Amino acid sequence: MKSNILEFKKFKIKTDENVFSPRHDVEIFPRALKKIIKKNSKILELGTGTGAISISLAKKFEDVSILATDINPFAIKIAKQNAVINGVEKNIFFKESNWFSNINNNKYDFIITNPPYLSKKDSKYFSNLRDPYNSLYSENEGLHDIFNIMQNSKDYLNSNSYLVIEHSHKQTLVLKDYAIKFGYSYIESKKDDVGFNRVSIFSNSI
Repeated sequence: MKSNILEFKKFKIKTDENVFSPRHDVEIFPRALKKIIKKNSKILELGTGTGAISISLAKKFEDVSILATDINPFAIKIAKQNAVINGVEKNIFFKESNWFSNINNNKYDFIITNPPYLSKKDSKYFSNLRDPYNSLYSENEGLHDIFNIMQNSKDYLNSNSYLVIEHSHKQTLVLKDYAIKFGYSYIESKKDDVGFNRVSIFSNSI
C-alpha cells in the first residue's frame, strides 16, 4: 500500500489510498472554534479519517481532550500513527464507531465532523477524486449522513455546546432549516480559501 506525507503549517499527516486524504484547508476547524472554545473542552470527532482535524485542534488548543472515531479500522490505525508523529497522542483517543454507534452515554462540548456530503448522483463530476467512495458520497443529495448526525448529536452534547459540520456551500441554507427542527441555533459559517461556506457552527443553547 502506497503512503505519503502531507505537510501543513503546524503539523504533517501520513496518508494512504484506503483513507480519506485531508484537504489543504483542514485548518478551518481551529479557526471555527477559536472564539468559542473553552479551557479543557471535550471534543468528539465523527469520521476522523487520517486524524487531521483532531490533530489540528490538539496542536492549536493544547488542553483539549478529543475522542476521534471512524468506521474504518484502517483509518483508526493511520490516525493513531499521525497523532504520535505530531506529539498529540496524549490529547486524542481513538475508537472504531459508525457515527454514534459506539460512543456510549458520554457528553461533549463540541461535536465536529467532515462527513461524506457529495451527492451520489454527481459522482461522475468528481472522477478525479481518489478517496474511498463511502468517505465522499451520501444519499439524499449528499445530506443523509449530515442529517443523521444532526438528529442524534443532541443526545451527546452538554448544554450550551456546539455542533460543527463541514459541508458543501450549496447545503448551507438547508442545514440551517434542518437544524431548527432539533433545537439548534445557527451561529455562523466559515469560508474556505476560495470564499465558499465550508464549515457551519450550530449551538444547542436556548
